[in-house]
Amino acid sequence: MKSQTFSLPCHLFFSLVAAVLVAGSSVGAQEEVAKGSALRKSLFELARPQIEQQAGQKVLFEGSLKQLNGWAFFIGKIVKGNGAEIRGGDSESGDTVILWQKRAGNWGVVEAETGFTDAFYAAWPETKGVPRSLIGLQ
Repeated sequence: MKSQTFSLPCHLFFSLVAAVLVAGSSVGAQEEVAKGSALRKSLFELARPQIEQQAGQKVLFEGSLKQLNGWAFFIGKIVKGNGAEIRGGDSESGDTVILWQKRAGNWGVVEAETGFTDAFYAAWPETKGVPRSLIGLQ
């Protein structure tokens, strides 16, 4: 059996590559919310009551906070003022995730969880509509 090869004209190939790159860059154009920024502070203040209730104490947040298309996502851990990790929940983990959504110009907490061991938030694109790329899924 003789194999066949398929070739694209060079200009068509490069056009397809360019289209994929442009589409990919607009989908995954999340940005880190800068430490010390007003947005970062206000988002954490919105989530702080829920997380502190779960932790049973005052907390600070350490980790990555990104935003994309009206969504913000934090993944990291909770710590004390001296930087020591706070461990909580049944799993004795300090792992923390928070999801915010901006509606009518205002940010609100969609979900805030600490003290877990599994990546339950991987279902959020299907259950909450968050962009997959924002939470690290392709």
